[in-house]
Formats: sequence, structure tokens, C-alpha cells
Amino acid sequence: MRRLMIAIVFLAACSGEAPTTETTDTRIPLSVEYVREATLKIHTKPDDAAPVVSTYQHGEAVSVLSRRGAWAEVRIAAGSGWVHGEELAGAPEATKEADNTKPHFIRAPEPVTQPGVHGNITLEADVNTDGVVTNVRTIRNTTGSVSLEQRNIAELRRATFSPVVRHGRREAFVYEHRVEY
Repeated sequence: MRRLMIAIVFLAACSGEAPTTETTDTRIPLSVEYVREATLKIHTKPDDAAPVVSTYQHGEAVSVLSRRGAWAEVRIAAGSGWVHGEELAGAPEATKEADNTKPHFIRAPEPVTQPGVHGNITLEADVNTDGVVTNVRTIRNTTGSVSLEQRNIAELRRATFSPVVRHGRREAFVYEHRVEY
């Protein structure tokens, strides 16, 4: 019985997996840069056809370990990967807002309906530098329905826009909103 126990303990000890010896990349980064594009694809090697091992989003910081031509090697959780160098930006550029000269909704007005109504309503909204509607006025209403006009005004007031940015500075703007019935 004692020999059986010793054999079981010996087999259990021998069947364990060998310890792994992972090496951690301890290179000091050349620089810390920021993702310039909406999404940054990180490849296994400096080649567009290489598999993508991770992605980072606009504004995220990455440590640049080396450069090879147009490519930059960056640190990721699983070691390192490769990105196009022009998709990275230094701190001064990363903190500057990108130009956005065309207003577009973050939260669009909900559609307002009223059966049997025909015509159009044109509204004009003042939008501040944060994309918030501060005032709405009616330019035209050919529907003949004041309640429909008021509901459209209320919806436009609830809308929010992405800020308009020109040369790195936010600007207030006037937005014309048309609804056809």
C-alpha cells in the first residue's frame, strides 16, 4: 500500500506542466503618442496583410517602441504590434479638436406626425459652441397646424449637435431644419 501511495504521488508530480518562462518586453519607449484616426489597427508585423491583433480608439495613448520606415512598433498587452506611423499624433495635435465644419446631430429630433396634414415647416435653431440648441424660431409653416409647429419646435430644442470646430476653435452656428408633410 505504501508503494502504491508513493507511486501515485510521484506520477502526480511528474504529470504537471512545466513552468512557463514568459519574457516581458522591457524596452523603454521612444515616445508616447496618441491615436489620430477613429480606430487604429495593430498588426502582428509591419504589413497591411498581417493579422490584426488589437485595435485602439481615437485619442488613446500608445507607447512607441521602434520605427521601421512608415511603420511604428507599439506596446500592447500581449507584447507589441505594428501600426502606420501617420495614424499617430503627438500630444499638441492630440489635444487640439479636429475641424468639423458641417453640423450633424448627436441626438436628432424625433419625427412628429399628424395624420392628414400636408405642407412643410421650416425652423431655424441657434446652436451654441457645445452643440446645444439655445433658441428656435419658425421661418415658414404651410401646414396650417400651430400644434404641429410647436411639437416640432419642442423636438428641435431637445436635439444636440456635435460642436462645429474651425481651426481648432468651437463656433456657435444657426441650423435650418425642414420637415415635409
